[in-house]
Amino acid sequence: MSQVYEFHEAANIFPLDDEHLEPLAADIKANGQHVPIEIMDGKILDGRRRSLACRIAGVEPVTRAVSPDDPVQYVLSLNLHRRHLTPSQASMCAARARDIYERQAKERMSEGGKNKGVENFPPLEPVKARDAAGKAFGVSGKSVDHAKRVIDKGIPELAKAVDSGRIAVSTAAILATEPAEEQKAAIEKQADRNYSKMAGREKPLTEPATPKHPGEHNKSKLFAINKADVAITQLKGIPVGNDYRDAAFERVTKWILTQRKSK
Repeated sequence: MSQVYEFHEAANIFPLDDEHLEPLAADIKANGQHVPIEIMDGKILDGRRRSLACRIAGVEPVTRAVSPDDPVQYVLSLNLHRRHLTPSQASMCAARARDIYERQAKERMSEGGKNKGVENFPPLEPVKARDAAGKAFGVSGKSVDHAKRVIDKGIPELAKAVDSGRIAVSTAAILATEPAEEQKAAIEKQADRNYSKMAGREKPLTEPATPKHPGEHNKSKLFAINKADVAITQLKGIPVGNDYRDAAFERVTKWILTQRKSK
């Protein structure tokens, strides 16, 4: 029976891809575990999938002890550049990292120590700390706020939906303020919605009907925000060096101003 390890809180900053574990387990059983699982303070800092696969295969995991001064920064250096995160997923990671550092800062202060912080996440006032976390992950401070609302106020399934790329963090932040049952219903509806991928971007195929009663208001609101997110993503897809980038942005800006004036 393989030894079971808990996951280090820093390892959980990034979502765990627990799909397709069976093939990995089969490979480890047949060919052995080539990359050691890294353990810090008796918990897995890197190698969560490998540990689960070893458990499935009934193989004792190969481990090695590590002791980085900053486990969060260590996990970031291992994962940030080898994962292809969407802005929403990166925002969730930034919010989790920020929570760990804020908790550590409070513990140090309660123990009478000086809150020196760390290089990438200095113990500043909330807004600046939020922006520092966002910068480390390449997202805006506002997106980190959205993610924190999802984590703090949303049901666990909502955070998982953002982590898996099924719901944008801005949409999930709105859902997080709704009752749990409404959150679940919206997540299920989002999962059933069909998408077409064009140029690497997801676009809803169908538009929901106009709300017929107040209970459908939030669904319509979420749809509108989703459409706006799609438009923004498409604009971001225009390469910076494209000769027509500025003209395209100016064209969209003029259209928006015209639409506002017509209301």
